[in-house]
Amino acid sequence: MTANWHRILGLLVAVLVVGLGSGCDQVAPDELGTGQRPLVSDVVLQPDSVRAADLRPDQVQDSLAQIPLVIAAGITDPDGEIERVVFTIEPSTNPRGTASGALEPQEENVYARQVGLQVPVDVNEVYTVRVFAVDDDSLESNQGVGQFRFIPEE
Repeated sequence: MTANWHRILGLLVAVLVVGLGSGCDQVAPDELGTGQRPLVSDVVLQPDSVRAADLRPDQVQDSLAQIPLVIAAGITDPDGEIERVVFTIEPSTNPRGTASGALEPQEENVYARQVGLQVPVDVNEVYTVRVFAVDDDSLESNQGVGQFRFIPEE
C-alpha cells in the first residue's frame, strides 16, 4: 500500500504544479508596465540668491521679503507623455516648512513657473528646490535639485 500511496501523492503534486502554472494570468511583456521613467535635468532658479540690501522697499512687508523666483527644469520621457511636474521648496532650518506647486510646460522639454517666495528678512537661509515629474504610465522621475539663498543685511 505504501507504493500506491507514493504514486497517488506524486500524481497529486504533479496535478497541483500543472494546475497552478496554467491558472496564472499570462501577460505579454509589453503589458507589464516596463516603461521608462521620466528624467529631470537642469533645474535652474532665477535668481539663485538675493541680498536683503538689494531689495526695493515695496518687496518687504511685515519682516518678510517678497522674492519673485523662477523655477525651470528640463523634463523628458523617452516613451510617453509627461502628466505633471511638481516642485517643493524647503528651508534648510525647517524642512517641514515646505511650499509646493506645479510647473507648467513652456517649450519642448522645458517646464517653468514664477512663484512669489516669502522669506524672513533677518534670516540667512538656503532653500532647497526639488523638482520631479510623473508620466502617463504613473512612473515617477528622479528628483532634480536646485538651491536659492537669501542673505540678510549685516
